[in-house]
Amino acid sequence: MKLSSRDLKHLRLPIAAFIVLAVAGAACYVASERYLRETKMLKAAASGQRAEVQKRLASASEEEREIKASLQQYQALAARGMIGRENRLDWIDTVTAIKNERRLFGVNYNIQPQAELSYPGFSPGGAVKFMVSRVTLGLLLLHEEDLLNFIDDLVRRSKPYVSVRSCDVQREGRGGGTTLAPRLRANCVVDLINIRVGGPA
Repeated sequence: MKLSSRDLKHLRLPIAAFIVLAVAGAACYVASERYLRETKMLKAAASGQRAEVQKRLASASEEEREIKASLQQYQALAARGMIGRENRLDWIDTVTAIKNERRLFGVNYNIQPQAELSYPGFSPGGAVKFMVSRVTLGLLLLHEEDLLNFIDDLVRRSKPYVSVRSCDVQREGRGGGTTLAPRLRANCVVDLINIRVGGPA
């Protein structure tokens, strides 16, 4: 079938409309593809940012937990009296009270000057300093349990942390008999440790 020029005149408008619609459709397709790509990129960026924010929040929560735990430990040490200036008179009173309560024959001690703690491999650094006073103890005992009870009381009741370095127990050269007398002599070395924060206390 042949189209006459008259028919072509009638089809000119529909053909022009078809071309316009086809171009518009193609333009819409290209625009939608570009929009889809940009949307995917924005979604990926948003996901990355959300993951980063969640990571930071988790890290902040962990830091907060660590700070709270450290604060609780600090408060417990402060309540016990381990933080700050050493109080030797308080410690001497504690030793005297234990001696009297346990009815020990004799307790003598020699406290060395306080110094910064220097155990092998130990170096806290910073503003926190662990200070130690080394003490040599001599005890006259009826039996070994007296020594164990004395050390247990000393560890529980002393404000500074008590670290027992050594104990040497020897028999006293006294005979038996009816008189109650010490049968053992113990020589111990203990460290009294306290904490200084922010320079000299």
